[in-house]
Amino acid sequence: MNAQGEYWRDLRTVLAVAQTGSLSSAARELGISHATVFRHINQIEKKLEVKLFERGRGGYSLTSAGEVIVERVERFDRDLLVLERKLLGEELQPKGVVRITTTDTMLINFLSPIFADLQRAYPEIELDINCSNELVSLNRRGAEIAIRPSRASPDNMVGRKLSDIRFGIYGSIGLHQKLLQGRKTIDELDGLKDCNWIGPDESLAHLRIYKWLEKNGLYKQVKTRYNSLLAVADGVRNGGGVAILPCFMAGLDPTLLPLKAPLPGFDNELWLVTHPDLQKVGRIRVCMDFLTQAIVNKKILLEGSFS
Repeated sequence: MNAQGEYWRDLRTVLAVAQTGSLSSAARELGISHATVFRHINQIEKKLEVKLFERGRGGYSLTSAGEVIVERVERFDRDLLVLERKLLGEELQPKGVVRITTTDTMLINFLSPIFADLQRAYPEIELDINCSNELVSLNRRGAEIAIRPSRASPDNMVGRKLSDIRFGIYGSIGLHQKLLQGRKTIDELDGLKDCNWIGPDESLAHLRIYKWLEKNGLYKQVKTRYNSLLAVADGVRNGGGVAILPCFMAGLDPTLLPLKAPLPGFDNELWLVTHPDLQKVGRIRVCMDFLTQAIVNKKILLEGSFS
């Protein structure tokens, strides 16, 4: 890499640290190591002969000189991104890499076969799937398409709501038989209050599942906590207790049986979105169209109509 290339690389590293507040978060966003981020910051400060960050226990904060630098780098980065997107808009053939972000729960239980069908339909398209429960930015090249459970479309994005996502209370086969005892459903929560519950831990406290359990006085019955809904479902599957899960997780899994599904007033929405500058790009457009049709065709799983 030439000197100019290294200079811009280091400035992009400064921008990432400023935006994320830490070396480790910037390293994840840039796809490099913590040590490499540290080295880039030291290099650019040495070149400029100025301190750009104050290092503290709470993370990295910009100095006044750093604020001036970051403001100009952000402006240039935005202009460059707009130029890239305009050039991409000239693309006519559906080929190349398409980066898609979604949650692990959506991917493993629902989207994997759809992505396989998409790649077979368009063999010149390469799919780069970011499976993360963290919100990946469509504004900073984190991804080009997002498939996300949400209560509304992300700001400044274009796309559409594809379906409602409904939730239910599920148990294993043995627990299901014990609790129902000849009834078709459990109409009241009283029959579940003495059960062991499996639920999300505090890292997922933003989820409606966590808040619902607290509101209904059931979080004290959560005897096993996980930081992933995939793990919660596996705990239910193996008889560890009952849990609230998205209905689509149980749609094709005979070991997850509904005790109360769908759960009234517990809907979420599934959105498919992209950045406005990318919606006319050939490969993005065909992926959006394909995903829309494939997901809408499987709304019965998302909406829990099979229960």
